[in-house]
Amino acid sequence: MQNKIRIKLVSKYPRAFKLLEYPEFSHDDIEWVLDWDATDYDWFVVCDDLPGHDGERLSLRVEDLACPQSRTILLTYEPSSVKFYGRDYVKQFGTVLTSHELEILKHPNRYFVPPVGVWYYGTMDHVRAHPTPPDKTSDISMFMSFKAQKHTMHHLRAGFMQALADKLGNQVDLFGRDLKFVEHKAEGTDSYRYQIAIENHVAPHHWTEKLSDAYLGYCLPFYFGCPNASDYFPSESFIELDINDVEASVDIIRHAIANNAYEKRLDAIIEARRRVIEDYNIHSLLASHILEKPEGKAHGGDGRILSRHAMMRRDIPTFLRYAFDKTNHRRRNKKRFKKNFRYIS
Repeated sequence: MQNKIRIKLVSKYPRAFKLLEYPEFSHDDIEWVLDWDATDYDWFVVCDDLPGHDGERLSLRVEDLACPQSRTILLTYEPSSVKFYGRDYVKQFGTVLTSHELEILKHPNRYFVPPVGVWYYGTMDHVRAHPTPPDKTSDISMFMSFKAQKHTMHHLRAGFMQALADKLGNQVDLFGRDLKFVEHKAEGTDSYRYQIAIENHVAPHHWTEKLSDAYLGYCLPFYFGCPNASDYFPSESFIELDINDVEASVDIIRHAIANNAYEKRLDAIIEARRRVIEDYNIHSLLASHILEKPEGKAHGGDGRILSRHAMMRRDIPTFLRYAFDKTNHRRRNKKRFKKNFRYIS
């Protein structure tokens, strides 16, 4: 390919495309455009939402496209229980890459992908520091959050993790903003054999940095979350817990440690780590979707992309549709969590 395809990337999350600054994520056929004000590009990609202008609490940014609308992509990051996008916002995009359930996010050209690209483990320098597993001097770590919203699974997750912490006692080292704070999760993974990783949402294809950060630190995760995680990682690279059964989960953890599960599964953990670094990142994900298209360079743009809040303020019918759909969505979520899980009160 004579000219690289220029892909403009924007997000309200400052760290969404941070990894693309490293040479490991460069591409022979693609130029990543990280300038939010750039007007020369072939594809336009939004992770979650458009960034706000200086001083805006809620983004009202509008992108006058320099490429056809068919060459726009929305990447979702938060799960459907946390972020509701609304039908009018979503239908602006030519393609949607998402872990949201089919019945919740409807689009004629959507693909299931996990919300990859964000690491809390650390930088590429942390990753490069350990081409092989480091010395493991401790058993279990767990990063806890005390978020407890009841229209999401945060309430369930917080209750389960606190129950595990109470049962395991000194067997587990606790990290978190309100516990032992660390700048990078590498400080709570690199010296540990195991990590307890609990998602705040359960849906096929939805696994997050809670799982991938454990692999980056060469940990064996005790995991609850994505029901088809084995479609992405070796089945031996994690041990499933039952969030509805604390006693059984504690037994699983203690039995695994007593039987040296970490050492027996290390090859699977190393392969899972390789996949996080090489396969499951925004660089690879976007390249696979864009380079398979027959079109090359773009020739002019058409249309606009509005931020979520700019879209909501477009007119009264749009706002009412969003408000009505979001209210019903939250009500259904809360009923589903109460029905399927024990720790919701």
